[in-house]
Amino acid sequence: MNKKQEESTIKKLYFLHGFMGTSDTHFTEQIAYFKEKYELILIDLPGHGNAPADASDNYFEETLNYVIAKIQNTGEGYVIGLSLGASLAIHIALRVPELVRGIVLTGYTPFIPEELEVVMQKQYEYFSNIEEKDEAIAEYFMGLHGERWKRTLNHVNHTMTFLYPEATKEHIQTIKVPVLLLNGSNELYEVNSAAYIKKINKDILIGLVPNAGHTANIDQPDIYNKIVDSFLKDTDKVPV
Repeated sequence: MNKKQEESTIKKLYFLHGFMGTSDTHFTEQIAYFKEKYELILIDLPGHGNAPADASDNYFEETLNYVIAKIQNTGEGYVIGLSLGASLAIHIALRVPELVRGIVLTGYTPFIPEELEVVMQKQYEYFSNIEEKDEAIAEYFMGLHGERWKRTLNHVNHTMTFLYPEATKEHIQTIKVPVLLLNGSNELYEVNSAAYIKKINKDILIGLVPNAGHTANIDQPDIYNKIVDSFLKDTDKVPV
């Protein structure tokens, strides 16, 4: 195999970050681990980081279309999503499965359980008043996203609190691409989410990262990276 042929066989990994992050900041350890094995495509979501697009009122749907267009232009690959990015990943796989080799979901729940609604409301109020609540965090967001950070925060905060992009039971049952759900074991709702999804679709691979919370890939990167690496290698062996 010559160099050109070898390069053409390198699989693409698309990284989709979470709320008010960037792919660089939310996947630092994964970038270092996978950069020699895969072609990494780091996507900053609208309103975040270096994304040319701003956050819009219809945030999730327009962001979903934005990312799908990126994948259509760049080519088939795996999608690795954290939190907001995980919600996008599963809906990308449902909408354009022909572009997705497999997905990895972290910090993910298909819907907001009733017991989490109070927590989500408090989180919404906290972020809505972040300049008063935590000036350092507000300054960090300003440095990461520029002057548009408040617009981004308001749109995403409202969307993920009141318009959460649910994955229905039918969605989970009928998803066609390989799925690895890798949540942290410290969050009960994420443990319950993993059990719920496994019960609905036994083909979905489930993992709980010990001593990790919502951002399991950041909390326990060594464990996370090895599990994801194994999933990618096993999926690569399956003919398209």
